[in-house]
Amino acid sequence: MGLEKKSKKELIDLVNHLQAQLSNNGRTQSKGASGEDLYKILAHSSQVGFYIMQNRKFQFINSHFREYAGYTEEEMLNMNPTSLVLPEDRRKMAKNAIMMLKEQRFSPYEFRIVTKDDRIKWILETVMSITYKGKRAILGNSMDVTERKEAGRRLEELEALESSILDAIPQAVVGLHERRINFANNAVKSIFGWHREELIGKSIRVIYRNEEEADTIAGLFYSSLENQRTYTTEFPCRKKDGREILCRMKASRIGEKLRERRIVVTYEDITQQKKAQEELERSRQELRNLSVHLQSVREKESTRIARKIHDELGQSLTALQMDLSWLEGRLPKQNEQIQDKARRMSRLVDSTIESVHKISTELRPSLLDDLGLPAAIEWQADDFQKRSGIRCEAFLDCSDSSIDKDLATTIFRIFQETLTNIVHHSKATKCRVSLTEKGKELCLEVADNGIGITRRQIDDPQSFGMIGMRERAHLWGGTVHVRGGKPQGTIVNVKIPLNKGDSIK
Repeated sequence: MGLEKKSKKELIDLVNHLQAQLSNNGRTQSKGASGEDLYKILAHSSQVGFYIMQNRKFQFINSHFREYAGYTEEEMLNMNPTSLVLPEDRRKMAKNAIMMLKEQRFSPYEFRIVTKDDRIKWILETVMSITYKGKRAILGNSMDVTERKEAGRRLEELEALESSILDAIPQAVVGLHERRINFANNAVKSIFGWHREELIGKSIRVIYRNEEEADTIAGLFYSSLENQRTYTTEFPCRKKDGREILCRMKASRIGEKLRERRIVVTYEDITQQKKAQEELERSRQELRNLSVHLQSVREKESTRIARKIHDELGQSLTALQMDLSWLEGRLPKQNEQIQDKARRMSRLVDSTIESVHKISTELRPSLLDDLGLPAAIEWQADDFQKRSGIRCEAFLDCSDSSIDKDLATTIFRIFQETLTNIVHHSKATKCRVSLTEKGKELCLEVADNGIGITRRQIDDPQSFGMIGMRERAHLWGGTVHVRGGKPQGTIVNVKIPLNKGDSIK
């Protein structure tokens, strides 16, 4: 193992071992070898930097120490040893060295040196007093711990970054090992009312309403995370003060496989969000119910007015036309002025009868009530072609007996709206309508060969005709899809499920 891979404790143990060897060798000098020779033997066999300093000069430097500094042996023997030390660290390094020489300090100390190529390196060092060539000297043992220091610094930065990221997340983040909390971010305070320190070591059970629910959600998490990386759900939880909240939870296993039930879970309090969604949906449903009621009232009123116009005004006009015909036949033939006046009156009554019939039909086509939806669609397509000059083909394949009366009205009104859009916006020359019954679904499709509708027009909140079609279909559980055709034109597709015997009240 290289020195850069060793832990700080291992490095300290190695230095202490070398010092012990030196002390033992000092006591055995009398066995033949000189102290100088022993020091050099130890220096060459040592795994660390080794130097002897006397009178503020290096007397001996082994190869490891020269590698740390990047200087040659000759350069180092002629330099001031203090010049190697980073200026900011010189005072502290000298203080620690003096304390160790006086046996007031026993643990290695750290400082920085400046190498020959101006790099900064961290050195872990111990010193001791020795006798060298009959004079007092300092023996130093040094290790280059730069990589370890850098690794430690990077680890600290990474831990700080991870902590910052966790604290920046608005959701509560909890780490679990065997369903016990081993870390949490600060957001657990705002979500659950617990300080993160209070939760460490506790069972995750504390944030659920009861033991059974805690077991239920744990079963969901662990069974799902065996086969997938993440799992998301919504589940009731409990705050520290006992209040219940609804949380959106996302669990993720730690590592590629689920080992020792280690997972991370995020919790987002969606209680108010859910309440707002429910309130919004309730408001939407109330508006839809109101829309249903208003449409029903309008259709009934239109039917009533159409019948009164047809029955009362139409009958009166018919009677008036008959009287005019009778009167015209009895007028003096020689009086051309009176005869012409009578003819003009007769034509005016005919025109009024036609207008009454048209208004009555627009209010409520009698065909819809008398002959059913397919006949009404076919008549409307023919009438549209006559009035607009746009060719309109109809394909009908459904049984009128399966269509509720109110549903027939809804489909007919949607069809009328599509024809209105074709006239006003499409610039089409022809269109095709199909009304089919597929299984238990009624399908209406209207396609034209015009300029085509854009996505912006489809999504325009001011397009009340489009909104009206969607709302009418939605009331029956149906859908309206509008898209541009290929290569041009527009296609409106309406699908409504058929529930025989059911109608919207």
